Amino acid sequence: MREEQSKELIRKGISTITRLKRSKKEKIKIEKADKKTISYKDAKPGKIDVNEFKKAIYLLLEADDFLYKKAPKHELDEKESKEFCKLIMKCQDHLNRVLSNFGFEIEEKEMDEDALYIVSNKKLFKKLKNKNPNLKVVCTEGMLDIEDMKKIGVPENALVGLKKKIELARKNIEKFIEKYKPEKILVVIGDKKDELLYIRAKELYNAEKIDVDELLD
Repeated sequence: MREEQSKELIRKGISTITRLKRSKKEKIKIEKADKKTISYKDAKPGKIDVNEFKKAIYLLLEADDFLYKKAPKHELDEKESKEFCKLIMKCQDHLNRVLSNFGFEIEEKEMDEDALYIVSNKKLFKKLKNKNPNLKVVCTEGMLDIEDMKKIGVPENALVGLKKKIELARKNIEKFIEKYKPEKILVVIGDKKDELLYIRAKELYNAEKIDVDELLD
């Protein structure tokens, strides 16, 4: 039974790949310096990473939904395009890890060590540092302005105690900026509340934003 399910997943995944057509309009070209031609003939003996392989297939199945939802023209608006391409790129990352077990060296996206990352919670802070200990990451543990605390539903009687915390978070960011002089300041967006953090950080530090999925799988 399990074998049949796996075969069905693979069949659907292959079906999705074969039906994907390259757009005749503007295309995003991803170029790498000294790019080498990769051939299946270069594969070395190895072991299939079943977990990574299944993740790739499941992502393709999610992408496959767009073929039915947007038939017959398969035209996507900006939001849909981002969602679709996100699924394909994440799938590609998992497939690259599968290939790495067979001797293929495919570079993964590198995290910018010259940037300063601002996160709103300790959980995300730990995830980033675990992936790359050299990253410069500041955790605010909340918003950077008392008005934003109100917007996320913090009760009035709790706001007074949070003013000091906000001041410390700002000073901490400013210390990092002064010490490391980062090329970019990036607010990591994990949920809707982080959008408020980004808007304030943009106002204060000319920050940009980056989706958590671009950094972590």
